Amino acid sequence: MRKPLYILTLALCLSACTSLVEKGDKLYKQGLYQQAAELYEQALDEDSEDIKARQGLAVARNKIIDRGLIEVRMLRLASNFTGAAQKLETILRNQSLWNLQTYGAQAATQSEELGHMQVWLRREAENLAHAQQPDRFRWFESQYAYLLNNAQITSELSRYRSILAKDGKARCLSLAEHVYGQRFFLRQFVHKYCLAWQQPVSLQLDNYDQSRFRNVKIRENLKLGTYDSTAQRYLVENTTSQLRNVFQASLWYTSQAKQTARFEFNTDISYERQARHSQQEKRYMVTEYRVDPADQEKRVEVDIERVYIYPVTEYQEYYSARLGYEGLISGQMLSHQQSSSEVNSTKSHSANFKEADLEPLVAQFLNLTDLLKSQLDPIQGKFEEDLNALWHRQYCQHSAAESVAENALRCGKVDPQEDFVNHWFRQEFGVDYRAMKSLYAL
Repeated sequence: MRKPLYILTLALCLSACTSLVEKGDKLYKQGLYQQAAELYEQALDEDSEDIKARQGLAVARNKIIDRGLIEVRMLRLASNFTGAAQKLETILRNQSLWNLQTYGAQAATQSEELGHMQVWLRREAENLAHAQQPDRFRWFESQYAYLLNNAQITSELSRYRSILAKDGKARCLSLAEHVYGQRFFLRQFVHKYCLAWQQPVSLQLDNYDQSRFRNVKIRENLKLGTYDSTAQRYLVENTTSQLRNVFQASLWYTSQAKQTARFEFNTDISYERQARHSQQEKRYMVTEYRVDPADQEKRVEVDIERVYIYPVTEYQEYYSARLGYEGLISGQMLSHQQSSSEVNSTKSHSANFKEADLEPLVAQFLNLTDLLKSQLDPIQGKFEEDLNALWHRQYCQHSAAESVAENALRCGKVDPQEDFVNHWFRQEFGVDYRAMKSLYAL
Protein backbone atom coordinates (compact mmCIF):
# COMPACT_ATOMS: atom_id res chain seq x y z
CA MET A 1 0.00 0.00 0.00
CA ARG A 2 2.88 2.35 0.70
CA LYS A 3 4.18 2.57 -2.86
CA PRO A 4 0.85 3.63 -4.49
CA LEU A 5 0.35 6.17 -1.66
CA TYR A 6 3.84 7.61 -2.26
CA ILE A 7 3.18 7.84 -6.02
CA LEU A 8 -0.16 9.58 -5.40
CA THR A 9 1.46 12.08 -3.02
CA LEU A 10 4.24 12.80 -5.52
CA ALA A 11 1.71 13.26 -8.33
CA LEU A 12 -0.34 15.72 -6.25
CA CYS A 13 2.81 17.67 -5.37
CA LEU A 14 3.89 17.85 -9.01
CA SER A 15 0.38 18.92 -10.01
CA ALA A 16 0.41 21.73 -7.44
CA CYS A 17 3.85 22.89 -8.58
CA THR A 18 2.73 22.85 -12.21
CA SER A 19 -0.27 24.94 -11.26
CA LEU A 20 1.96 27.51 -9.55
CA VAL A 21 4.29 27.68 -12.54
CA GLU A 22 1.35 28.13 -14.93
CA LYS A 23 -0.03 30.92 -12.77
CA GLY A 24 3.41 32.50 -12.68
CA ASP A 25 3.63 32.31 -16.47
CA LYS A 26 0.28 34.10 -16.83
CA LEU A 27 1.37 36.88 -14.48
CA TYR A 28 4.67 37.20 -16.32
CA LYS A 29 2.85 37.66 -19.65
CA GLN A 30 0.78 40.42 -18.01
CA GLY A 31 3.98 42.23 -16.97
CA LEU A 32 3.49 41.44 -13.27
CA TYR A 33 7.04 40.24 -12.80
CA GLN A 34 7.26 40.58 -9.01
CA GLN A 35 4.07 38.57 -8.46
CA ALA A 36 5.22 35.98 -11.00
CA ALA A 37 8.56 35.62 -9.22
CA GLU A 38 6.76 34.98 -5.93
CA LEU A 39 4.79 32.12 -7.47
CA TYR A 40 7.92 30.60 -9.01
CA GLU A 41 9.56 30.79 -5.58
CA GLN A 42 6.60 28.96 -4.03
CA ALA A 43 6.88 26.27 -6.70
CA LEU A 44 10.57 25.83 -5.93
CA ASP A 45 9.82 25.61 -2.20
CA GLU A 46 7.63 22.62 -3.01
CA ASP A 47 9.99 21.10 -5.57
CA SER A 48 13.52 22.49 -5.66
CA GLU A 49 14.25 20.52 -8.85
CA ASP A 50 11.47 22.10 -10.91
CA ILE A 51 13.37 23.33 -13.98
CA LYS A 52 10.48 25.38 -15.39
CA ALA A 53 10.03 27.21 -12.09
CA ARG A 54 13.76 27.89 -11.86
CA GLN A 55 13.91 29.21 -15.41
CA GLY A 56 10.78 31.31 -14.89
CA LEU A 57 12.20 32.80 -11.70
CA ALA A 58 15.47 33.75 -13.38
CA VAL A 59 13.67 35.45 -16.29
CA ALA A 60 11.20 37.25 -13.97
CA ARG A 61 14.01 38.53 -11.76
CA ASN A 62 15.87 39.76 -14.80
CA LYS A 63 12.77 41.72 -15.83
CA ILE A 64 12.49 43.13 -12.29
CA ILE A 65 16.05 44.44 -12.63
CA ASP A 66 15.27 45.89 -16.09
CA ARG A 67 12.20 47.72 -14.84
CA GLY A 68 14.07 48.89 -11.73
CA LEU A 69 16.85 50.45 -13.81
CA ILE A 70 14.27 52.31 -15.88
CA GLU A 71 12.77 53.67 -12.65
CA VAL A 72 16.23 54.73 -11.49
CA ARG A 73 16.75 56.70 -14.70
CA MET A 74 13.34 58.35 -14.48
CA LEU A 75 13.94 59.39 -10.87
CA ARG A 76 17.34 60.81 -11.73
CA LEU A 77 16.02 62.75 -14.71
CA ALA A 78 13.37 64.20 -12.38
CA SER A 79 16.25 65.35 -10.10
CA ASN A 80 15.11 62.95 -7.37
CA PHE A 81 18.62 61.71 -6.63
CA THR A 82 17.73 60.33 -3.21
CA GLY A 83 14.94 58.21 -4.69
CA ALA A 84 17.19 57.07 -7.52
CA ALA A 85 19.95 56.11 -5.07
CA GLN A 86 17.56 54.13 -2.87
CA LYS A 87 16.15 52.29 -5.87
CA LEU A 88 19.56 51.47 -7.28
CA GLU A 89 20.70 50.27 -3.83
CA THR A 90 17.74 47.87 -3.77
CA ILE A 91 18.63 46.60 -7.24
CA LEU A 92 22.24 45.96 -6.25
CA ARG A 93 21.23 44.17 -3.06
CA ASN A 94 18.84 41.95 -5.02
CA GLN A 95 21.49 41.17 -7.62
CA SER A 96 23.78 40.00 -4.83
CA LEU A 97 21.00 38.04 -3.11
CA TRP A 98 19.83 36.44 -6.36
CA ASN A 99 23.37 35.92 -7.68
CA LEU A 100 22.51 37.70 -10.95
CA GLN A 101 24.96 39.17 -13.43
CA THR A 102 24.04 41.95 -15.87
CA TYR A 103 24.87 41.76 -19.57
CA GLY A 104 24.50 43.84 -22.71
CA ALA A 105 22.16 46.82 -22.62
CA GLN A 106 21.19 46.13 -19.01
CA ALA A 107 24.82 46.24 -17.88
CA ALA A 108 25.39 49.44 -19.88
CA THR A 109 22.37 51.15 -18.29
CA GLN A 110 23.43 50.10 -14.81
CA SER A 111 26.97 51.33 -15.40
CA GLU A 112 25.69 54.67 -16.69
CA GLU A 113 23.44 55.17 -13.68
CA LEU A 114 26.26 54.21 -11.33
CA GLY A 115 28.35 56.91 -12.96
CA HIS A 116 25.68 59.52 -12.27
CA MET A 117 25.32 58.24 -8.72
CA GLN A 118 29.05 58.55 -8.11
CA VAL A 119 28.79 62.33 -8.45
CA TRP A 120 25.78 62.52 -6.11
CA LEU A 121 27.32 60.15 -3.55
CA ARG A 122 30.57 62.13 -3.37
CA ARG A 123 28.70 65.40 -2.94
CA GLU A 124 26.35 63.92 -0.35
CA ALA A 125 29.20 62.37 1.62
CA GLU A 126 31.12 65.66 1.75
CA ASN A 127 28.05 67.59 2.91
CA LEU A 128 27.26 65.05 5.62
CA ALA A 129 30.84 64.85 6.82
CA HIS A 130 30.87 68.60 7.55
CA ALA A 131 27.36 68.79 9.03
CA GLN A 132 28.59 67.92 12.55
CA GLN A 133 26.08 65.06 12.66
CA PRO A 134 28.28 61.98 12.41
CA ASP A 135 25.37 59.59 12.75
CA ARG A 136 23.80 60.84 9.56
CA PHE A 137 27.05 59.98 7.81
CA ARG A 138 27.14 56.51 9.38
CA TRP A 139 23.53 55.90 8.35
CA PHE A 140 24.40 57.12 4.83
CA GLU A 141 27.18 54.49 4.67
CA SER A 142 24.84 51.78 5.97
CA GLN A 143 21.91 52.78 3.77
CA TYR A 144 23.96 52.82 0.55
CA ALA A 145 26.55 50.13 1.35
CA TYR A 146 26.14 48.24 -1.96
CA LEU A 147 25.90 51.41 -4.01
CA LEU A 148 29.07 52.87 -2.49
CA ASN A 149 30.91 49.62 -3.06
CA ASN A 150 29.79 49.26 -6.70
CA ALA A 151 30.55 52.92 -7.36
CA GLN A 152 34.05 52.19 -5.98
CA ILE A 153 34.15 55.17 -3.67
CA THR A 154 34.05 53.36 -0.30
CA SER A 155 37.79 53.90 0.20
CA GLU A 156 37.41 57.60 -0.56
CA LEU A 157 35.21 58.06 2.51
CA SER A 158 38.11 57.23 4.81
CA ARG A 159 39.34 60.83 4.47
CA TYR A 160 36.37 61.93 6.55
CA ARG A 161 37.11 59.56 9.45
CA SER A 162 38.99 62.08 11.57
CA ILE A 163 36.22 64.69 11.22
CA LEU A 164 33.53 62.13 12.05
CA ALA A 165 35.46 60.72 15.00
CA LYS A 166 35.93 64.20 16.44
CA ASP A 167 32.22 64.99 16.10
CA GLY A 168 31.20 61.58 17.44
CA LYS A 169 33.39 61.89 20.51
CA ALA A 170 32.10 65.39 21.16
CA ARG A 171 28.52 64.17 20.94
CA CYS A 172 29.38 61.27 23.28
CA LEU A 173 30.80 63.61 25.92
CA SER A 174 27.82 65.94 25.59
CA LEU A 175 25.39 63.06 26.15
CA ALA A 176 27.43 61.71 29.05
CA GLU A 177 26.88 64.95 30.99
CA HIS A 178 23.18 64.10 31.21
CA VAL A 179 23.67 60.59 32.60
CA TYR A 180 22.91 60.64 36.33
CA GLY A 181 20.27 59.71 38.84
CA GLN A 182 17.56 57.45 37.42
CA ARG A 183 18.52 57.64 33.74
CA PHE A 184 19.27 53.96 33.27
CA PHE A 185 18.16 53.72 29.63
CA LEU A 186 20.17 56.81 28.72
CA ARG A 187 23.20 55.29 30.39
CA GLN A 188 22.85 52.09 28.35
CA PHE A 189 22.52 54.07 25.13
CA VAL A 190 25.41 56.44 25.90
CA HIS A 191 27.63 53.49 26.81
CA LYS A 192 27.01 51.91 23.38
CA TYR A 193 27.32 55.24 21.60
CA CYS A 194 30.63 56.16 23.20
CA LEU A 195 32.00 52.68 22.69
CA ALA A 196 31.23 52.95 18.97
CA TRP A 197 33.20 56.21 18.80
CA GLN A 198 35.99 54.85 21.01
CA GLN A 199 35.52 57.56 23.61
CA PRO A 200 36.02 56.39 27.22
CA VAL A 201 33.55 57.84 29.74
CA SER A 202 32.60 57.30 33.35
CA LEU A 203 28.84 57.13 33.82
CA GLN A 204 27.42 57.32 37.35
CA LEU A 205 23.85 56.50 38.32
CA ASP A 206 21.84 55.72 41.43
CA ASN A 207 22.36 52.23 42.82
CA TYR A 208 18.81 51.11 42.03
CA ASP A 209 16.22 51.82 39.36
CA GLN A 210 13.23 52.97 41.40
CA SER A 211 10.80 52.75 38.46
CA ARG A 212 11.25 49.03 37.83
CA PHE A 213 11.26 45.73 39.70
CA ARG A 214 13.69 42.97 40.54
CA ASN A 215 11.09 40.45 41.73
CA VAL A 216 7.45 39.66 41.08
CA LYS A 217 5.01 37.85 43.33
CA ILE A 218 1.57 36.74 42.23
CA ARG A 219 -0.85 35.63 44.92
CA GLU A 220 -3.50 33.14 43.86
CA ASN A 221 -7.05 33.56 45.10
CA LEU A 222 -8.77 30.29 44.23
CA LYS A 223 -12.43 29.47 44.58
CA LEU A 224 -12.93 26.24 42.72
CA GLY A 225 -16.45 25.00 43.29
CA THR A 226 -16.08 21.88 41.18
CA TYR A 227 -16.38 18.21 42.02
CA ASP A 228 -12.73 17.52 41.15
CA SER A 229 -10.55 20.63 41.29
CA THR A 230 -7.09 19.03 41.01
CA ALA A 231 -6.76 19.58 37.25
CA GLN A 232 -8.20 23.11 37.48
CA ARG A 233 -5.82 24.01 40.29
CA TYR A 234 -2.89 22.81 38.20
CA LEU A 235 -4.02 24.97 35.26
CA VAL A 236 -4.24 28.08 37.44
CA GLU A 237 -0.81 27.43 38.96
CA ASN A 238 0.66 26.97 35.47
CA THR A 239 -0.94 30.23 34.30
CA THR A 240 0.47 32.06 37.32
CA SER A 241 3.91 30.73 36.48
CA GLN A 242 3.52 31.95 32.90
CA LEU A 243 2.52 35.41 34.11
CA ARG A 244 5.69 35.57 36.21
CA ASN A 245 7.72 34.70 33.11
CA VAL A 246 5.90 37.39 31.09
CA PHE A 247 6.68 40.00 33.71
CA GLN A 248 10.33 38.98 33.93
CA ALA A 249 10.60 39.30 30.14
CA SER A 250 8.97 42.74 30.18
CA LEU A 251 10.56 46.18 30.36
CA TRP A 252 9.37 46.51 33.94
CA TYR A 253 11.86 43.89 35.13
CA THR A 254 15.56 44.52 35.72
CA SER A 255 18.35 43.25 37.94
CA GLN A 256 19.18 46.90 38.68
CA ALA A 257 16.00 47.34 40.69
CA LYS A 258 15.23 46.52 44.30
CA GLN A 259 11.46 46.49 44.73
CA THR A 260 8.99 43.66 44.19
CA ALA A 261 5.91 43.87 41.97
CA ARG A 262 2.84 42.31 43.53
CA PHE A 263 -0.24 41.00 41.77
CA GLU A 264 -3.29 39.00 42.65
CA PHE A 265 -4.68 36.39 40.30
CA ASN A 266 -8.31 35.65 41.05
CA THR A 267 -10.09 32.51 39.91
CA ASP A 268 -13.69 32.03 40.97
CA ILE A 269 -15.44 29.01 39.45
CA SER A 270 -18.89 27.75 40.34
CA TYR A 271 -20.42 24.57 39.03
CA GLU A 272 -23.74 22.89 39.67
CA ARG A 273 -25.18 19.73 38.20
CA GLN A 274 -28.85 18.91 38.65
CA ALA A 275 -30.31 15.48 37.91
CA ARG A 276 -33.93 14.55 37.27
CA HIS A 277 -35.16 10.99 36.88
CA SER A 278 -38.03 10.25 34.57
CA GLN A 279 -39.45 7.61 32.32
CA GLN A 280 -39.62 7.82 28.59
CA GLU A 281 -41.40 5.68 26.07
CA LYS A 282 -40.33 4.53 22.66
CA ARG A 283 -42.96 3.37 20.20
CA TYR A 284 -42.05 0.65 17.76
CA MET A 285 -43.79 -1.70 15.35
CA VAL A 286 -43.83 -5.47 15.43
CA THR A 287 -45.36 -7.91 12.97
CA GLU A 288 -47.62 -10.70 14.25
CA TYR A 289 -49.70 -13.43 12.61
CA ARG A 290 -53.37 -13.32 13.46
CA VAL A 291 -56.54 -15.06 12.31
CA ASP A 292 -58.04 -13.49 9.27
CA PRO A 293 -61.51 -12.23 10.26
CA ALA A 294 -62.77 -13.09 6.78
CA ASP A 295 -61.44 -16.63 6.90
CA GLN A 296 -60.91 -18.24 10.28
CA GLU A 297 -58.62 -20.85 8.82
CA LYS A 298 -56.11 -18.29 7.49
CA ARG A 299 -53.51 -16.28 9.31
CA VAL A 300 -52.36 -12.85 8.09
CA GLU A 301 -49.48 -10.53 9.01
CA VAL A 302 -50.51 -7.57 11.12
CA ASP A 303 -48.30 -4.58 12.13
CA ILE A 304 -48.84 -3.75 15.77
CA GLU A 305 -47.51 -0.72 17.59
CA ARG A 306 -46.00 -1.33 20.97
CA VAL A 307 -44.50 0.94 23.61
CA TYR A 308 -41.24 0.37 25.45
CA ILE A 309 -40.88 2.34 28.69
CA TYR A 310 -37.43 2.90 30.17
CA PRO A 311 -35.88 5.09 32.90
CA VAL A 312 -33.88 8.19 31.89
CA THR A 313 -31.73 10.56 33.92
CA GLU A 314 -31.70 14.15 32.68
CA TYR A 315 -28.91 16.46 33.74
CA GLN A 316 -28.67 20.23 33.73
CA GLU A 317 -25.21 21.79 34.21
CA TYR A 318 -24.48 25.38 35.19
CA TYR A 319 -20.89 26.63 34.94
CA SER A 320 -19.52 30.13 35.49
CA ALA A 321 -15.98 31.46 35.80
CA ARG A 322 -14.59 34.83 36.75
CA LEU A 323 -10.88 35.31 36.13
CA GLY A 324 -8.58 38.28 36.42
CA TYR A 325 -5.44 39.88 37.74
CA GLU A 326 -4.68 43.19 39.37
CA GLY A 327 -1.68 45.02 40.72
CA LEU A 328 -0.22 48.48 41.24
CA ILE A 329 2.81 49.58 39.20
CA SER A 330 4.32 53.06 39.40
CA GLY A 331 1.13 54.32 40.99
CA GLN A 332 -1.03 52.98 38.13
CA MET A 333 -3.47 50.11 38.40
CA LEU A 334 -2.97 47.23 36.02
CA SER A 335 -5.98 44.95 35.96
CA HIS A 336 -8.02 42.67 33.76
CA GLN A 337 -11.26 40.87 34.49
CA GLN A 338 -13.19 38.41 32.34
CA SER A 339 -16.18 36.17 32.95
CA SER A 340 -18.00 33.44 31.09
CA SER A 341 -20.79 30.97 31.67
CA GLU A 342 -22.08 27.76 30.16
CA VAL A 343 -25.35 25.87 30.47
CA ASN A 344 -25.50 22.29 29.26
CA SER A 345 -28.37 19.82 29.03
CA THR A 346 -27.66 16.12 28.61
CA LYS A 347 -29.18 12.78 29.55
CA SER A 348 -28.34 9.13 29.95
CA HIS A 349 -30.05 5.76 30.13
CA SER A 350 -29.07 2.11 30.11
CA ALA A 351 -31.85 0.81 27.88
CA ASN A 352 -30.64 -1.73 25.35
CA PHE A 353 -33.60 -2.92 23.27
CA LYS A 354 -32.87 -3.73 19.65
CA GLU A 355 -36.50 -4.00 18.55
CA ALA A 356 -37.03 -0.31 19.46
CA ASP A 357 -33.59 0.77 18.11
CA LEU A 358 -32.48 1.67 21.61
CA GLU A 359 -28.89 1.54 22.81
CA PRO A 360 -27.46 2.78 26.10
CA LEU A 361 -26.86 6.54 26.10
CA VAL A 362 -23.96 8.18 27.95
CA ALA A 363 -24.40 11.72 29.25
CA GLN A 364 -22.13 14.33 27.58
CA PHE A 365 -21.00 16.45 30.51
CA LEU A 366 -19.05 19.68 30.28
CA ASN A 367 -15.29 19.22 30.32
CA LEU A 368 -14.48 21.66 33.09
CA THR A 369 -10.72 21.41 32.58
CA ASP A 370 -10.95 22.22 28.86
CA LEU A 371 -13.35 25.08 29.58
CA LEU A 372 -11.02 26.64 32.11
CA LYS A 373 -7.99 26.14 29.84
CA SER A 374 -9.72 27.95 26.96
CA GLN A 375 -10.38 30.88 29.30
CA LEU A 376 -6.87 30.92 30.76
CA ASP A 377 -4.97 30.67 27.46
CA PRO A 378 -5.54 34.33 26.39
CA ILE A 379 -4.53 35.66 29.82
CA GLN A 380 -0.80 35.49 29.12
CA GLY A 381 -1.04 37.59 25.94
CA LYS A 382 -3.36 40.06 27.63
CA PHE A 383 -0.96 40.50 30.55
CA GLU A 384 1.93 41.24 28.17
CA GLU A 385 -0.25 43.70 26.24
CA ASP A 386 -1.29 45.47 29.44
CA LEU A 387 2.30 45.76 30.68
CA ASN A 388 3.37 47.37 27.40
CA ALA A 389 0.35 49.68 27.42
CA LEU A 390 1.19 50.78 30.96
CA TRP A 391 4.80 51.42 29.93
CA HIS A 392 3.52 53.48 27.00
CA ARG A 393 1.31 55.59 29.26
CA GLN A 394 4.19 56.14 31.62
CA TYR A 395 6.89 57.15 29.15
CA CYS A 396 5.38 58.04 25.79
CA GLN A 397 3.63 61.17 26.95
CA HIS A 398 5.24 64.58 26.60
CA SER A 399 7.64 64.98 29.45
CA ALA A 400 9.66 67.70 31.11
CA ALA A 401 12.82 68.81 29.34
CA GLU A 402 15.11 67.25 31.93
CA SER A 403 13.71 63.75 31.31
CA VAL A 404 12.94 63.87 27.58
CA ALA A 405 16.02 61.85 26.55
CA GLU A 406 15.38 59.09 29.09
CA ASN A 407 11.69 58.89 28.22
CA ALA A 408 12.35 58.91 24.48
CA LEU A 409 14.62 55.88 24.88
CA ARG A 410 12.14 54.11 27.14
CA CYS A 411 9.22 54.86 24.85
CA GLY A 412 11.11 53.68 21.77
CA LYS A 413 11.22 50.17 23.22
CA VAL A 414 7.45 49.76 22.82
CA ASP A 415 6.57 52.35 20.17
CA PRO A 416 9.44 53.17 17.79
CA GLN A 417 7.03 55.09 15.53
CA GLU A 418 6.03 57.53 18.27
CA ASP A 419 6.46 61.13 17.05
CA PHE A 420 7.87 62.20 20.40
CA VAL A 421 10.62 59.56 20.11
CA ASN A 422 11.62 60.34 16.55
CA HIS A 423 11.52 64.10 17.12
CA TRP A 424 14.13 63.75 19.85
CA PHE A 425 16.37 61.47 17.79
CA ARG A 426 16.21 63.66 14.68
CA GLN A 427 16.92 66.74 16.75
CA GLU A 428 19.91 65.15 18.48
CA PHE A 429 21.38 62.93 15.76
CA GLY A 430 19.75 63.90 12.47
CA VAL A 431 18.18 60.45 11.94
CA ASP A 432 15.16 58.65 13.35
CA TYR A 433 14.94 55.92 15.97
CA ARG A 434 14.95 53.13 13.37
CA ALA A 435 18.28 54.30 12.00
CA MET A 436 19.86 54.66 15.43
CA LYS A 437 18.52 51.26 16.46
CA SER A 438 20.23 49.72 13.43
CA LEU A 439 23.50 51.57 14.00
CA TYR A 440 23.81 51.01 17.74
CA ALA A 441 21.65 47.91 18.43
CA LEU A 442 19.36 49.79 20.80
